[in-house]
Amino acid sequence: MEYFKTLSIFLLACCQFSLVHGQPTAPVERTGAEVADYIRYIEEDAASESKLQTATARFSRKDVIVDLVSVVHLGDAEYYGKLNDHLKDYDAVLYELVGGEFRQEDLDANVDPVQGLQQLAKAFLGLEFQLETIDYEADNFVHADVDWTQYEGLMEARNQSFGTILERAMVLTEAGDSKGIAADEAAMNVLMNQLVSAVLTGNSSTLKRSLAPFLGEAEELITEIEGEDGTVLISERNKVVMRRVNDMIAQGSKRLAVFYGAGHMPDLESRLLLEGFAKGESVWVDAWVISPVGSAMGADSDDSPTDPTTSLLSPSSEIMGVLQKMSELMDALQRTQSQR
Repeated sequence: MEYFKTLSIFLLACCQFSLVHGQPTAPVERTGAEVADYIRYIEEDAASESKLQTATARFSRKDVIVDLVSVVHLGDAEYYGKLNDHLKDYDAVLYELVGGEFRQEDLDANVDPVQGLQQLAKAFLGLEFQLETIDYEADNFVHADVDWTQYEGLMEARNQSFGTILERAMVLTEAGDSKGIAADEAAMNVLMNQLVSAVLTGNSSTLKRSLAPFLGEAEELITEIEGEDGTVLISERNKVVMRRVNDMIAQGSKRLAVFYGAGHMPDLESRLLLEGFAKGESVWVDAWVISPVGSAMGADSDDSPTDPTTSLLSPSSEIMGVLQKMSELMDALQRTQSQR
C-alpha cells in the first residue's frame, strides 16, 4: 500500500513539482476554500475526448501587466507549441528552473533524479517534456528561480528536503485529507494496472484518465502540503519570483509573464494581490487531450506496442540510478514512519 501511495505522489510530482537543472517574510495565509484555480480536468464520457487544462491569469496595476502563465511539466506537443507562440508577446518571461539558467547541454536524465523521474513519466504517459519543447533560449526569457547554492541553503535553513516534503504528502493521504492523491488501496491497484498496460501497449489514454483528475486537484494538495509554515519548493521560491518581478518593473518592463508550474500560482496570486495588483480574466489552454477509451494508437506512430517496454526495461544506468534513489527514499520514509 505504501508503495502505491508513493508511486501516485511521484507521478504527480513529475507533472507538477519543480523543474530542475544541473547538480546540486511570513507565508501568505491561505485556506483550501480560497485556493485559486490554475489547472482543471474536464471529463467527458468514455466515447469523447477529455482534457487537462492550465490557465493564464492576468493581473494589472496602473500600466503594468503581469500574467501568471501556469504550466504542467509534461504535456502534448501542441500545448507547448501554443505556449511558445504566446510567450513571444511579453517584454520578459520569468521562468522556473532550479539550478540556474537553462543550458541545452544539461538536458540529461542522469543530471538529477527528479528530471530522470520526469523522463520516466514522459515515457509512461506518451507526452512531451517541458524542458525539451519550450524555447528557453528566446531573448525575452529571464531566469527567476534559485540556483543550487540558494536551494540547498534554504532547505538547510528550513530543515527540509524533497524527502520531508514527500513525507508530508504521504501523511496527508493517511489522514484522508488529500484531494490530489489516490489513497484507497483499490484505486492504487487500478492506477498500477493502468501504468503497466500503458507500458505494454503503448496506449496511455486510460492511465491519463486516471491521473488527470488528481492533477486537476493538485493546487489544493500543494496548499495542504505547504501548511502554515510553507516550503522551499513553493513559498520560498515564490519570494524569489516576486523580487524578480519587482526588479523587472523597476527596469521599465510593462508586460511580464511568470511562467511556472500551476502549483505555484495560488500563492503567487496572493502575493500579487497584496502588492496592489487587480486580477482580470483567465484563459484556459489544453495541456492533455485524452483520446476516447478504446481508441487505437495514433496512426502516425512509428513505434510498435512493445517498444515502450523495451525502452523502459533496457539496462540503462541512468534509469537504474533514478530507480535506486527512489527505492532509497521510500525505504528512508518507511523507517521514519516506523519509528513514530
